[in-house]
Amino acid sequence: MRIRTIKYVSLVISVSITLLVSGISGCLTDPYSVGEPDSLFSEYVLVWELMNSHYACFFAKENVDWDQTYQDYKPAALNLNSRGELADLCLDLLGELEDPNLALRDSIGIRMESWNQGYFMNWDSTVWTNYLKRWNHLFIVITLDNFGVLKVPPHVADNIGYAYISNLGNGNDWMSFFSATNTISDCDGLILDLRMCCGRGSESNAFYTSGRFIDEFTLGYYRVFRVGPGRNDMGEMLEVLTYRNGAWQFTKPIVLLTGRYTQGAAEQLVLILRTQQHITVIGDTTAGFANPAASFNLTEGWTIEIPEMVTYSPDGTLILNSGIAPDIYIPVSEADFAAGVDPVIDAALEMLVP
Repeated sequence: MRIRTIKYVSLVISVSITLLVSGISGCLTDPYSVGEPDSLFSEYVLVWELMNSHYACFFAKENVDWDQTYQDYKPAALNLNSRGELADLCLDLLGELEDPNLALRDSIGIRMESWNQGYFMNWDSTVWTNYLKRWNHLFIVITLDNFGVLKVPPHVADNIGYAYISNLGNGNDWMSFFSATNTISDCDGLILDLRMCCGRGSESNAFYTSGRFIDEFTLGYYRVFRVGPGRNDMGEMLEVLTYRNGAWQFTKPIVLLTGRYTQGAAEQLVLILRTQQHITVIGDTTAGFANPAASFNLTEGWTIEIPEMVTYSPDGTLILNSGIAPDIYIPVSEADFAAGVDPVIDAALEMLVP
């Protein structure tokens, strides 16, 4: 059995992976007076200053004058009446940078994205759920879990597995995912779906999860951290290698599904997996924000998510805004979803048919 029309790039370079853990910014300095310590305006200044001190992508946002942006929103910040107004204003402030990884979380954990690209999404939850229900009546999807693994029924495709990952953040447990994939270890092929995997996610979750599918040790991507107080104080390019993880690896043909909603750590996972000869990426270009964010505390249990690093492909292309193009583009339309059809899954099944 083989996948038809496989394109891949293989680079063999040796390195080690390092993980950076960041702390919260210490103080606010002139000329940005915080006013009363517990005022809504002081928190607006805190949001601006945390961004000023930690955001790693200013160098790629030359059209945004961050100092002027502070001044533009300051009059409204001085007249805030509620935390809801503060949240809306801060989201508008962050939205100037057009980066969906910039987000606020409220005290109960609800994530509020500062900006959305507005691209058509090649994944529809209703159509997708109906596919899974038809494939396995026991696999009833009411809410989108962090991941799911099942075998496609023989009348659809012989001995093919399907797995999806919707969350690579704190809620994801890659060891549980490894345990779940034991059910498809004997399959002749696998569909791995990342079209619904958005949010910042965790680079370490992406890295360790990839180990189940790695056959060849190679360069996955580069990453660069912000290392100084200056907005463009960026460190050196650090190499991230692929590596095997777990007692066994799935090295039979894999079709990896991506789209505009594939974002953050999921894009780092795509970069790692697309280096492998047995993996073909189909669907649409990813979001272009492969920069998982760190969380910083605000007040009353709120947090802000700020990327402190940027990601580059093995050829040195900055992923920010450009995204990762698939090996094979699969067109999808609203008419397809209205008809109950998922062209990306259908194309993957066709590719994996012996």
